[in-house]
Amino acid sequence: MSVVETASSLVGTILQDGPNQVSYQIIDVLGYGTYGSIYLAKSIPSSNAQSSEYRAIKCLSKQGLSPTQLLIQRQEIDLHLSLSSSRGAQHPNVVDMVSVIETADSLYLIMEYCSGGDLYDAITSQHSAAADSGMGFAPPPPTLGRGLNVQSDSSVLDAMAQIISALAHSHRHQVFHRDLKPENILVAGDGSLKLADFGLATKDRVSTDFGCGSSFYMAPEQQPSRTLAGRRPYLPAKSDVWSLGIIFLNLRFGRNPWKLSRADMDATFAAYVQDPTVLDSMFPELSASAIHFLHRVLCVDPNERADCFEALELIHRMGTIVCKDALMEECDESRDASDLYSADSSVSGSRASSMTDSLRSMTTGRSHRTSEPDSIFHMEDDFGGINTTSSSASKMQPSWSLTLSSKSWSDMADEDEMDFSQPIEFGQEQIYQGSSDRLAQTGLTKLSDLLKFRA
Repeated sequence: MSVVETASSLVGTILQDGPNQVSYQIIDVLGYGTYGSIYLAKSIPSSNAQSSEYRAIKCLSKQGLSPTQLLIQRQEIDLHLSLSSSRGAQHPNVVDMVSVIETADSLYLIMEYCSGGDLYDAITSQHSAAADSGMGFAPPPPTLGRGLNVQSDSSVLDAMAQIISALAHSHRHQVFHRDLKPENILVAGDGSLKLADFGLATKDRVSTDFGCGSSFYMAPEQQPSRTLAGRRPYLPAKSDVWSLGIIFLNLRFGRNPWKLSRADMDATFAAYVQDPTVLDSMFPELSASAIHFLHRVLCVDPNERADCFEALELIHRMGTIVCKDALMEECDESRDASDLYSADSSVSGSRASSMTDSLRSMTTGRSHRTSEPDSIFHMEDDFGGINTTSSSASKMQPSWSLTLSSKSWSDMADEDEMDFSQPIEFGQEQIYQGSSDRLAQTGLTKLSDLLKFRA
């Protein structure tokens, strides 16, 4: 039978959860893949006093798997359970795993059902509607509760706070996701966001599983390479934070800043490695506090990159993401000011700081305490960087903007992997307004030369 036929064959099946004295009837297929399927199920009340509840059930087949593959399956379950109500560690922004039912050939993971689909669909549908309107914006679809509106700064900030809060909860329990992306964030019926899919998660603070995750969201030090010789391990906690920056741009602008965080394969990323302020020109609409957040979470050097607790504080301090058209000139000036935070922030600095201090205090029980020396975890020069030859080199300031790309969502609909990236056309008139000789003197590669590395 095909994957679809196999998945459909279980519709109508009743599963017995003996320890919890609950039965579930599978009523529909939500999704399917090579390694398992997701079903919608409904609990069967054992008495008139009980009410039925909808659940999502993930079915993992054990057939034909090697001992190593079976071990990986059980690791996923154990890590997810460690963040769930069954272990007393439930978080409002992490999909709750209620229980696990095991049969001779399958494992059934009983989870909280999120009726709003995933965040990717929410982002693409809203940005597509805005593009189709011809005005750059469109009214958000009617939703219950806190529903996402990608055109609203406050809504996007709320969404980011939920995602980072879930990630901080995971890191507090020493669970590092390693595949953070909109497809793995679900939307509940009330509009709240839930972190899901811990299939690639690990408890290891240091990892050599390069290439683990989704390429568009993967940190540079986590990217695969042809050879592992000389490569140092990476910190999964810091690679998770990198993904936050890409998701932030997905939410507000509906696209990625680059396709791949490898300087030898992506011209845009290579330009960013040489001069991080390139990002400022790619998104000139961003406020000073939004730019500061991106530079902290998208810091190429993982040793200097923010952790999730700092990222959460920066989101709480951020008042606006996009500057108003009438204030764009003022916005540009404010980026050079010493105060990186918006004056109209809804959360005061002292409050945000106290929240972060509280979050940090909860991590003292982890196996690696902050008081321990961290030199053994220092990952040097293994993150795809290109070293500039002069610290006093003049900055490149390309005049193009990624947000001005004309490529529509329909143009990307048939791509194999979920891709928010937009191609950037580097015309000669768009390159830094200095001569080629001047660029050569500063030791910086011309953007036109970087195009040679495009895949």
